[in-house]
Amino acid sequence: MASSAVLFPSFVWFLYLFCFLCSLPLAICKEAENDRHALLCFKSRLSGPAGVLASWSNKSFDVCEWHGITCSKPYPRRVIALDLESEGISGSISPCVANLTSITRLQLSNNNFSGGIPSEIGLLRRLRDLDLSRNNLEDPE
Repeated sequence: MASSAVLFPSFVWFLYLFCFLCSLPLAICKEAENDRHALLCFKSRLSGPAGVLASWSNKSFDVCEWHGITCSKPYPRRVIALDLESEGISGSISPCVANLTSITRLQLSNNNFSGGIPSEIGLLRRLRDLDLSRNNLEDPE
C-alpha cells in the first residue's frame, strides 16, 4: 500500500510536466501567428510597386521568408526587424505594427507613408532602431 502512495505523487508530477511540455508548441505557434497577422494587417493599408510586398500573403505561412523581414535565429523564430527602406511604398502606418512584440528595428524611411505615427509604436519595449524619416508623416500636435 505504501508503494502506491509514493507512485501517485510521482505520476501526478509527470502528468503536469507532460501537459506543460505539450502546450509549449501551441504557445510558440500562437506568437508566430500573431506576428503573421500583424504583418498582414500592416500591409492592408499599403500600396507600392508590383512585387515589393508580393511575398506577404496568406499563401506563405513563414513570415521569415517575406521580403524585408528578419527573424530571430533561435527557436521560436520571431520577427525582430522590418526593413522596407526606399521601396516606393505609400499608405499609412497601421497600429497593428505594435503587435510585433519582439521587433528591435523598424526601418521605413524614404517612402511615401502619410498620416500620423501610431502611438502604439511607443509600446514596443524591445524597439531600439526606428527610422521613419523622409516620408510624408504628420507632426504630432
